[in-house]
Amino acid sequence: MSKIVYSILLLVTLLAMVSTPTAAAGLEKKWEDSCCPIALCIFQKGQKFGHRKRNTNMFDGFIQFTETFDEQLYITGFLDFEKGTPEKTADDQGFDVHVVKCNDKNIDNGLDLDDIDDIFDRPFVKVLKDKKFQEVNQLVGKCCVVAKDVGSKDQIIAVAPVKQAVKCNPNKKIVIGSDPN
Repeated sequence: MSKIVYSILLLVTLLAMVSTPTAAAGLEKKWEDSCCPIALCIFQKGQKFGHRKRNTNMFDGFIQFTETFDEQLYITGFLDFEKGTPEKTADDQGFDVHVVKCNDKNIDNGLDLDDIDDIFDRPFVKVLKDKKFQEVNQLVGKCCVVAKDVGSKDQIIAVAPVKQAVKCNPNKKIVIGSDPN
């Protein structure tokens, strides 16, 4: 994975560590009794997946989902895809980026990230206020899927499971890197 992706993951981890209840005392007033769970899907070039014949990821990168106040989902990431065009959405480049059940053959269901500018080869951000996707729990256990539009079918080129990175326990302690299972 490239140094940029590792640096971004390190920054995310450090920010999560600083977000402990003691360090985030000022935020507790703003968010009252809530905390902000985080989930990630991490793409690794060459990582295997079982969705098609040529079943290895074709690029590195990650997509992070952070649950925020006001029922919003904050989506950030970096997909190191060498054929990406800056200033264009995935849809404009003939790609689909979705979060769906891992065994779904139709990736058009689920959370659609096709409209994010600069989704390939640059860090991206999207704030989503959609009643269907307000909580990180709704995404954990699903898969981030990137596919190329080929005629009426999608050719899947990368798949990564969405895993919990920061989980908020009922006692308001933040657990970094916890596994919900």
